[in-house]
Order: sequence, then C-alpha cells, then structure tokens
Amino acid sequence: MSMNTSFPSQGLQVLSCLIHILGISVLSHCLSRRLAAEEWTSWTALREMSWARMCVLLVFIDSWLFVFTSGILVFGIGLDSTEIVCAMGIYICVMFYATSKLLIYAFLAEKVFLVWSPSISSRRLKSSVYLGCMGMIAVYGIVITIMVIGRIHYLRESDGVCIIGLKPYSSLTLLSYDLFINIVLTLMFLWPIIRSNLTNPRLKSVAVRTLVASGAALTTSTINMLVLAMLHGHERGWLCLGSCGSDFHRSSSML
Repeated sequence: MSMNTSFPSQGLQVLSCLIHILGISVLSHCLSRRLAAEEWTSWTALREMSWARMCVLLVFIDSWLFVFTSGILVFGIGLDSTEIVCAMGIYICVMFYATSKLLIYAFLAEKVFLVWSPSISSRRLKSSVYLGCMGMIAVYGIVITIMVIGRIHYLRESDGVCIIGLKPYSSLTLLSYDLFINIVLTLMFLWPIIRSNLTNPRLKSVAVRTLVASGAALTTSTINMLVLAMLHGHERGWLCLGSCGSDFHRSSSML
C-alpha cells in the first residue's frame, strides 16, 4: 500500500508536510533559545532552575518530540502500513498531548502561587491556593484515563486508510476540563494583578500576555476538539496528528 493513500490529494499531503516542517522548525528555534538562556549543563544548575522555567522547557521538549514522532509515522513509516502503526498514532497523540497539557497546567499553577504568595519564602504545601490548584490538576488523571479508554484506531475496510481519534464522550470531557482549568487558573492569576490597578507597566504586560496566550490556546484546543466531536471521533490519521501538532505549536509558543 502506498504511503499517501490517506491523503485525498497531493495538495493536502504537501500542506500536511509543511505543517510538520514549520512546526519542527519553530519548536527547534524556541527550544534552542530556551536552552541557551538556561544553565542546564550540571545537576546543580538544574536543581536551581525554578519549577516554572522547568515546565516551559519540558513543554517545548514534549511538543518537539510529538511533532518529530508524528512526522515519522505520517511521512516515514506511513500510518496506513499496518494496524499497529495506526494505533501508535493515537497513542503518541494521547501521551504527548496529556503530558503537554499537564505541564502547562503546572506552569499556570506556579504563576498563580507566585502572585498569591504573601512573600517569596512562602511554601507551596502551606498555601491553600496552591494546594487547591494541585487538587484541580489532579482531576486531570481521570480525564487522561477517559482519553485512553475512548481512543479510536482502525484501518478503514473500504480503502485501508488509518482512522484515529477519540470517542465523543472522551473528547467532550477533555474539552470541558481544558476550558474549566484554563479559565480558572488564568482568572486566579489575573485577579491579584487587576486588584493592584496595574500601576506597574511590567505587571500590565504580563497580564495582557497571559490573557492573550490563554485565549489563543483555548481557541485552538476548542476548535480541534469540536471538529473531532463533530466527526464522532473518526478522523484520518494525518489530519488528527496535524491538528494536534498545530495545538502543540500554538500552546507552547505562547508560554
């Protein structure tokens, strides 16, 4: 079976390829800049790195690995080659997507903790706000389980095209949780800053950037999940991985 059977046209195949190339290029640039800005050549330097900066670095690595791996599956091995390869498509999507979102939530929780802490020396485990954020993030474990249970992967009998995705109850659960946690954490971060009347230009810049980043990430995730739900979770493999890749790219570049 030829590799491009899953693409309706060569134009869409080229477009999908360009999305992967652009994604890996942008993420490589962002990752290299992040690595250059950090001291990570020794264990001591890694231990001194703040958790927020570590989360950002891990998000870039996670996103890069997903785009790289999905590119190999789509344009190297071919999702339509075997059912095992087709199944790998949804597994890497769920695995990397879940870890990326988890790291982003942890990053937002860290920002919330910093703006709500009465002092720099405040401890996270003694902060009710931080513990509340961690409690909400812990619920994500249930969402991940639902994603794994609701996965879809098969080779369509009519033409052998790889179809992957999530069942409607799984994608809607993920969408609902993602909207909820992002809105709550973003508002919790912005509220103390807004109460300060934004007299500090730096705080105002941070608030605007956070609001724009959150809005852009939510928009991309919502569109992807709604499209998946409208298709009842059955998407061509290259389309599903490409959509996830665009979500990875947008979310990580906004950090």
